[in-house]
Amino acid sequence: MVPSGLDRIDAVIDLLGPDTTDTVPIDLHVDKLSYTVTDQPGSWWQRITNLQMPWEWMEKAKPTEVLKGVSFTARSGELLAIMGGSGSGKTSLLDVLACRTTSGVVTGDIYLNSVVRTKAILDSCSGYVRQDDRLIAFLTVRETLMFVAQLKLPRTFTQAMIANRVDLVIAELGLTHAADTKVGNGTIRGLSGGERRRVSIGIQLLILPSILFLDEPTSGLDSFTASSIVKTLSRLASKHRTIIMSIHQPRFDIFNTVNSIMVLSKGSVVYNGPAPKMVTYFTNLGYPCPEHTNPCDFYIDLATVDGTSKEQEEITSRVVKTLHDAFRVTEESVTDIESYRQDVIEAREIKQSIDGMKELTDSPYVKRVTGDDTLQNLIDAYERQRSCPGLGTQFVILFRRFIRVTVDDYPALLTHLVQALLMSLLLGTVYIDLKLSQVSIRDWFGVMFMISVMYPYMVILGLIGTCHEERRFLYFELQDRLYHPAAYYFAKVFSDIPFHLIYVLVYIIPLYFMAGLPVDGYICCMFGLFVGVSVFTSRCLAMMSAAILPTYQIASFFSQTMFSLFIMSAGFLINLNNIIAGTRWLSILSYLRWGFQALCLIQIKDLEFECDTSVTHVCVHNGTKALETYSLDSGQLWQCALGLGGTMVVFLAVMLVGLMCVPQKPHNE
Repeated sequence: MVPSGLDRIDAVIDLLGPDTTDTVPIDLHVDKLSYTVTDQPGSWWQRITNLQMPWEWMEKAKPTEVLKGVSFTARSGELLAIMGGSGSGKTSLLDVLACRTTSGVVTGDIYLNSVVRTKAILDSCSGYVRQDDRLIAFLTVRETLMFVAQLKLPRTFTQAMIANRVDLVIAELGLTHAADTKVGNGTIRGLSGGERRRVSIGIQLLILPSILFLDEPTSGLDSFTASSIVKTLSRLASKHRTIIMSIHQPRFDIFNTVNSIMVLSKGSVVYNGPAPKMVTYFTNLGYPCPEHTNPCDFYIDLATVDGTSKEQEEITSRVVKTLHDAFRVTEESVTDIESYRQDVIEAREIKQSIDGMKELTDSPYVKRVTGDDTLQNLIDAYERQRSCPGLGTQFVILFRRFIRVTVDDYPALLTHLVQALLMSLLLGTVYIDLKLSQVSIRDWFGVMFMISVMYPYMVILGLIGTCHEERRFLYFELQDRLYHPAAYYFAKVFSDIPFHLIYVLVYIIPLYFMAGLPVDGYICCMFGLFVGVSVFTSRCLAMMSAAILPTYQIASFFSQTMFSLFIMSAGFLINLNNIIAGTRWLSILSYLRWGFQALCLIQIKDLEFECDTSVTHVCVHNGTKALETYSLDSGQLWQCALGLGGTMVVFLAVMLVGLMCVPQKPHNE
């Protein structure tokens, strides 16, 4: 017999669907949460990323308890402010709650209503706003939000629905007047600091999150703007959202705006409760707030150990210990958590079967099994998150963004064009109007070699710098699951091709005519093709180095070393037959060798050189004989194409593996 509880299944409303702006009310419960980290990275790759020396790997790591038995409840419809001095554990607490820790050991329990928190469920119903704004300066507010909305919102949304959601968020954050203004940065005129922070918040609001985490949203803002941001957050919290923010040195009106306050000191709680009761609590402990003093500033200072002198450190340490002990004694039992203990077994079953979530949500009996309406909504939200746009749509959106940003960054675009033109004019001037005399034979090989290596070398360092700049966005966008690394990879590579073709044309056309190279349709097309592929292979080397290596310096060193080896084994500086037998394999791997040899076969092989009959030395009559002197006559054009294309494919494959397997976290984070 079917249980009567199933009669309510047909009445379940999709609260996170496209036709509503409501959110699922979710309370976040934390019980005895502790977090321990070591002073050394865990994995070998993290150690390399942090540039640790081999002998440092042998040192014993010292564990540090960052959070110590933290318990609290953040309720739906309220704004909770986590305060404390530097090193008190504010950001660490947010990272643990939001499942953003990459190392360390976490103990304790965290619940979303009666559900044991899992990363999958949390990602579907929460947003995280970082301390600094990771926004692309060349996009407007509307374009920035549209880009994220197209990637985050379910594929069932039409373009009109996505635009409506963006307009709703813009209006909710008071950004209507700046909707078509570029975000800007330190060098590009755009939004103010407070408006940029609102855009960062708006990005997370697009999915109508039930829980919103913010890491010091007022950092770097003036007091008026900071107060305005907090008032905006308070208004957002009143719409059934649970908002938790860390904040440093809040002004008095911020103290009056927030609903609840938690004060941390050395990883432990010294106060947790309603904001209006904080002054009374500390006053009862014998620490009244002086008149005309901001309570937040006073009690943050009170809960901070002053290390300016040994005496001050001892005094403040005793005060902090007293505050910790007092809170443990007077702390009320977390009744909310106790009331949910009976659901832990069921919740953990859900957690264990999270990999089989699809089968679970397909069952019409899921509500009867869990007995929790909110859990059903969370699972539905998780499923919708999984139904976000596929790789093809992600590729198209990212491709458009790359093209738009590149075109809008016209100073950089113009710089690359001028760079290619100047290099072309420089080489054209050096090798102007090449002759067919015996003394010009080396010049013909010289121009082919310089064409193969000069501009590709200039491209590498600049592109590595650009890729490492993009890491500021890439790492956090991947962390927010905006798109798959493969979608970014293909969009990056294919969006680079149109501009690459323009640069190559600007590079070879002036040089071609200045040097007096043969004007023939087939020769010109093949020449341009092999130069283009050679330069693009250098771009692939740069992108690969940036994807697999942690810093600009290491990536530059690696790519320059590789490029130098390829130059030396290309066949111009030393005859291919004279390369040491043990290192001859380098010439086979050198894409510069294959590019150089291809240009020689295209341009020099069919040339007829002039011979002076009055001179007794051996005369090189044609290009075929000239190729023999450099040992470049053994290969054919298709072999050069295979060697050049094969190297390019290898670089691109390693780049893809790097994007998918290597953390793209900027080294300065």
